[in-house]
Amino acid sequence: MPIVIGTPAVGAGDGRVTYEVGLDGVDGVDRLWFSVPEAAAGFVNPRADAAMLALLMPAMRLGRDLVVEGPVTDELAWNLARDVPAVLRGVRPELSAVDLEVRDAVPPAPAGSAVTTGYSGGIDSYATLARHHFASDVPASVRVTHLLFNNVGSHGRGERGRQLSRRRLAPIRSGASTMGLPLFDVDSNVDDLYTAPGLGFQQTHTMRNAAVAHLLSAGIRHFLYASSVPYADVAATPIFDVSFADPLLLPFLSHRSLTLQPAVTDLDRSQKTELVTHVPHSYERLDVCIESVDGTNCSRCWKCRRTMLTLDLFGALDRYRGVFDVPEDPRWKADYIRAALLRQSLPSTRSIVGMYDERVGIPRSWRLAAGARRSVASLRDGARTTARRAAHAVRPKGAGA
Repeated sequence: MPIVIGTPAVGAGDGRVTYEVGLDGVDGVDRLWFSVPEAAAGFVNPRADAAMLALLMPAMRLGRDLVVEGPVTDELAWNLARDVPAVLRGVRPELSAVDLEVRDAVPPAPAGSAVTTGYSGGIDSYATLARHHFASDVPASVRVTHLLFNNVGSHGRGERGRQLSRRRLAPIRSGASTMGLPLFDVDSNVDDLYTAPGLGFQQTHTMRNAAVAHLLSAGIRHFLYASSVPYADVAATPIFDVSFADPLLLPFLSHRSLTLQPAVTDLDRSQKTELVTHVPHSYERLDVCIESVDGTNCSRCWKCRRTMLTLDLFGALDRYRGVFDVPEDPRWKADYIRAALLRQSLPSTRSIVGMYDERVGIPRSWRLAAGARRSVASLRDGARTTARRAAHAVRPKGAGA
């Protein structure tokens, strides 16, 4: 049974504009919707491009062909039938090859004029703004004119996620206002489509956020995606986070009237953090926490600690005392290196570990212990992956996840 996307309808009310399209063939979900503020009304593209992007990975995960009845941009449909699935299957091998049937392909509409990026208050977000807003030498053609705050799964599922998104929105709106940039907050039920195993936010965020860019493509001509992986680590090979393939994927999620581009991908995580330390706007607004429910940093989760340690290595942590509760005992830095970062081999941690070793020093005994723990974890994860692939191999075509 294929997944069928109908023709979108755009309506307005209560200060919001709603894009809604009927779905058939998605278990438990009969419609996809997006909601944006009235100020974004002129940005909303009534084509089915956004819905087609949002449904591609769920269709591939379920092994169901995708049929689009509403009008879609022909260049985008061409890419989504060829290059995009190849990249996605490289990153997520459990995805199936599916057919994409487009019943009303039309040329790209005229390009808008806006340059947008997402604003979350995090390191990637502020690094993008450092380059494309705060820098004095950025060309006008790639200078940010509008900010987006998307509720497409990063805040959690359903009404609970929507409430958290609203709580996080208040400081984001304030930050955008002090930058003098308009902010569009985008709400959606797109996360309801990603309930199958392997479709978590980290595995799918590029496609979800790209759908928002296409939703607003009547006004946007350039979308800067704050990618977290430097060029040296880019690959379309099996990995837990689709970010590793962003520079390969984003060009094929574009067409001649809308460019999607990874931002600040020439820098690694520590280099981005150093760039952000030169943006005073971030000193009282940096928000990296994965545990917070109110838009503040808990100062205890791995992401808070990683950022605090990096800022400390650059001699800039004191600038962020307003957003972090820095432990009084200075041993927290060594404890975090030994207990957490040395166990990882991610691009986002390698450079930080190297900086710490160069400036402070890491005992050989710490590295040996961390290597042993990684070996045990790798064997365990390998066994789990083999079991999952074996189960997938015997699943009949078209079976649900």
